[in-house]
Formats: sequence, structure tokens, C-alpha cells
Amino acid sequence: FFFKQWLFSIHSDGNNSDLDVSDNDDPILDGNYQPSPQEESSSEHSSDDEDPIPEPTDHSADNGSLIEKVEEPEGLSLGSLVIERLCQTLHRGTKVYCDRFFTTIKGAQRMMEKELYMTGTIMKNRLAEAKHKLPSDKAMKNAGRGTSSEVSAEDGKLCVVKWYDNKPVLLMSVVHGTQPEDTCQHWDKKVKQYVTVSRPSIVREYNIKMGGVDLMDRMISYYRMSTRTKKWTMRMVMHFTDLALANSWLLYRKDHAICAGPKTRPIQFLQFRMEVAKILLAQHHGADADLSTQSEEEEDSNQGVKRHVTELPHVSVRRRANAHLPEMIGLKNAMRCRQLGCTGRTR
Repeated sequence: FFFKQWLFSIHSDGNNSDLDVSDNDDPILDGNYQPSPQEESSSEHSSDDEDPIPEPTDHSADNGSLIEKVEEPEGLSLGSLVIERLCQTLHRGTKVYCDRFFTTIKGAQRMMEKELYMTGTIMKNRLAEAKHKLPSDKAMKNAGRGTSSEVSAEDGKLCVVKWYDNKPVLLMSVVHGTQPEDTCQHWDKKVKQYVTVSRPSIVREYNIKMGGVDLMDRMISYYRMSTRTKKWTMRMVMHFTDLALANSWLLYRKDHAICAGPKTRPIQFLQFRMEVAKILLAQHHGADADLSTQSEEEEDSNQGVKRHVTELPHVSVRRRANAHLPEMIGLKNAMRCRQLGCTGRTR
């Protein structure tokens, strides 16, 4: 309830009737945002995915101002324009990895002019004449798993690799090719065991760089916030909250493996989200409650009715108010300690 109320206050801060995405001054959503030197990425790699923000199917909005803002005369597709916009703040020489929605030959050539080097899966209908120079799916299937073929541009600055595993995969890159190949273990349904499969260099690098993005998308999809609303501000905030929770849990799991050791297991993602929710709720509810008020309420309640056991507050808010301090109270019946594993009683 408090989270929805907070979202509503965010949406109500401005003029809702004439609000448009293009009028937003938020630097996170502004395409013309220029980062400070401290914010500039120092990483050599960048990964992009099309993880969508859920929208109701009957939602309609006038995006004319947005279309005018991103239209450019190069004839690039929408995915290429998005990549170009997102890469405006990257250093020269950065390697960009993206999936097939963003990968085009014209887009890769455009990025090379800015000294940004793309690698990613690509759709068959975007390969132009290159797809006719590659072997057919049937021929590669007959050759067996791990078969690969490479086609390069005339200037040698761009290549397309077709690799057959369970099914054919097309990848395009300006920095990686087939060599050097390595091997990986993949499950074979026919023999019901792992088999060794040859893997091109471009596939290995793509899996390493994009694996984290795919994992994050999968974790978000498990427990995504959902609500019936047409307010784009609420959908954006909920999506960014899901994104922050998924990334936080992945970082927590990585730190837990280093600090806690293999004997203790990290908490599951759902429990992690519930812990965060409890902390946020504790900011507004029950923070100033004291033991005397709680004791009087419990004493006045029906003795024959089983009372609900109050959950132990989270450690981050347990000592915020005075409820954790010892207090002399008069009770007819002793109260059981709420500490996990403790069976003691107290008056």
C-alpha cells in the first residue's frame, strides 16, 4: 500500500494531463544526458538487451515527438538507433555486445566510425547477400553439432559466423571470428549425456559478456511487479525497482560466496525481495510501538482465542525505537521469546 501511495505521489507531482515522455527532465531517461567524469564508464565491454517494460495491450500514446527526436538520415533501423543513443557516453574502443534485436550490418559499420565495436546475434533477414554464402541448415545438421562457417566482408573488417549446436545460430562481429576455437560440454537428448562440442571464439565471448544480462532478465521475470495501470511513470518506477532488486540479489549472492563460504547457503531471491519489503514497511508501520502498549492489548484480548504471533523485526530496524529496551510490565501469563531458536518465557 505504501509503495503504491509513493508511486502515485511521483506521478502526481507534475501536470498529469499534458505529461509526455519527451518532456521529462530526468537524466536517466533523457537521451541528451552528458555524464560527469566520475560517472563515465571505464569498462571495456558493454552489454545491451531488449528487456521490455510491460505495457497493457490496450494502451495507446502519441509518440510523435519521440519519433521526430530519433529519426536520422542514415536509414538505420530502430534497434541500431537505440544502440547508437545508448553508446553516446562510452569511451572509444569499447566493445559492445547486444542481441539480435539491435544487431545490423549498417549499425555495426556506423559504430565502427565512432570506434565502437559490436558483437551480437543477428537475424537471417538482415544479412543481405551473406546468407547465400553460408551453408544451409540441413547441410550443417548433417555435418553434426559444433560445425561452424565464417564469411567476411570485402574489406575484412566485419564477419558473420554460423554455428550449429541444437539449432543454427548466426552471429556478427567486428572483433571476433571463428578462431581460436575451443570445446564445451552440452547435453545430448539422444544419448542422454553430456557431449563435447566445438565452439567458435565469437560464441564463447558472446556467452561470457551476455550471460549476466540474460540471467538478470530471467530473475526479473520470476517475480515481476504487476499492476493494471496506464501511467508510464508507475511502470518505469516498478521496472527499475525490479531491476535494482535483481541486480542487488545477484551481487549479494556473489559476495556471499566469497565471504560466507560454501557451508552456508544464500537466501533465495523471493525471500530477499520479502526482506527488502519488510524493511520498507517498517519505515512507516510499528517503528514507534513500545512493549507496554502491546502488552495491554494482548492482556485485554480473549484468552481462548489463539493470538497471532508478532514477527521479529528485521535487524536493520530492530533497535530504531524503544521496543527493544527491557521494561518491567505486569502480565498474568508469561510471554514466549520471539527470538528464533529460543524457548524461554519472560514476564
